[in-house]
Amino acid sequence: MASDPADPGLPDRVMQRAQWRLLPLLFTAYLIAIIDRINISFAAETMNRDLGFTASVYGFAGGLFFVSYALLEVPSNMLMMRFGTRRWVTRIMISWGLISAAQMLVTTPLEYYVLRFLLGAAEAGFFPAILFYASLWFPAQWRGRVVSRFYIAQPASQAVLGLVSAPLLRLDGTLGLAGWQWLLLLEAGPAIITGLVIWRWLPDRPDQVSWLNQAEKSWLTGALATDAAAINGPQHGSLLRALADPTILGLGCAWLLIAGPVNAYLYSMPQVLGEQTGLDTGAVGQLVTLGGITGALVLLVLGWHSDRRQERFWHVLVPWALVGLAFVVLALHLSPALAMAAALVIAAFNLPSHTVFWALVSEQLHERHRAVGIAAVNTFGQFGSFLGTSAFGVSRDATGGYDAGLFVIAVCALFSILILNRQRRLKPPRTSSPH
Repeated sequence: MASDPADPGLPDRVMQRAQWRLLPLLFTAYLIAIIDRINISFAAETMNRDLGFTASVYGFAGGLFFVSYALLEVPSNMLMMRFGTRRWVTRIMISWGLISAAQMLVTTPLEYYVLRFLLGAAEAGFFPAILFYASLWFPAQWRGRVVSRFYIAQPASQAVLGLVSAPLLRLDGTLGLAGWQWLLLLEAGPAIITGLVIWRWLPDRPDQVSWLNQAEKSWLTGALATDAAAINGPQHGSLLRALADPTILGLGCAWLLIAGPVNAYLYSMPQVLGEQTGLDTGAVGQLVTLGGITGALVLLVLGWHSDRRQERFWHVLVPWALVGLAFVVLALHLSPALAMAAALVIAAFNLPSHTVFWALVSEQLHERHRAVGIAAVNTFGQFGSFLGTSAFGVSRDATGGYDAGLFVIAVCALFSILILNRQRRLKPPRTSSPH
């Protein structure tokens, strides 16, 4: 939608104001979500040793998180549509904070399985809800940059965990608790606090805020309506109908093959890097921090460049190819230096490409049922993560190393590239440019 000729700076002004008001909360919430999801990877070495867990037990428990997340993702987003983003995200954050902290109490594999399953159920729908929320505030022209600016929480979480995990693990023995118990306890608290902050300050819709005047609200509403009218394709009111849509099916399969296997790597990343590079826990933390910083920088550039070129597919395909090649190098175990370089390439291009992928997904779906469509695509990734994480642990126990599992991840990346490239050729046309 064109801006008012009398006020050509209105679109940029509205977008800047919305970003300053909303993105800090979205970023913080997503950062804490990722920390509470993967901090177990830093606790794993000492926790598994203390509790006698094998890599298969650890991997299966990690996979159960994604099963419950996948099963409840679409129902969660339907409830979000009923209760509003602010209320639903508050519920999600408080419940997952409590369950994440409860992991410090596990003593048996069954208890660990139950809590990882409950953690996935608590967090189900969080990311699609945030992505859908962004689509209610930011037209497509800005969406790549906006998604990248809160998705930067993913590499940032790696940097944070790399910095704070080793000091928290050194609390071992304090007040009779193991270091891994302190890590899980202290990193769960911010989720509850942030949930309460979101309850107080996150607005559900543009018409609820006082920091936009009527002209600014009218422009934003019109721009979003123009985006919605420009999308051709079927509408979906249920998961089954969504899964029958070739667009969602293709994007979902591509997401399953890249997100699932890579999540298996992320879930065991400190152990993998320690084995492949020979670094100790502190040095691995520093490598992870460096990777997080690198990924954050690439993420901002990739989102900006994708918006500038108004192109999504190649901004995903090329990074995925680099990630697949890096997994091959990491699996070959040629030298510690090459393994560290491969780890940095994965950190630099894996998560940043996801921001463009989700901008691509949101632009392919009707606004009315975008929440269901986004959740349907993400559900593929969650089931892929269950399979990948479980298989990765079994492979480690069966072969005594991570090389075979890393090769499989590279193969999955190749197939995801082939599927997404086919989707690129079949993408539905837009009736007109919204800008």
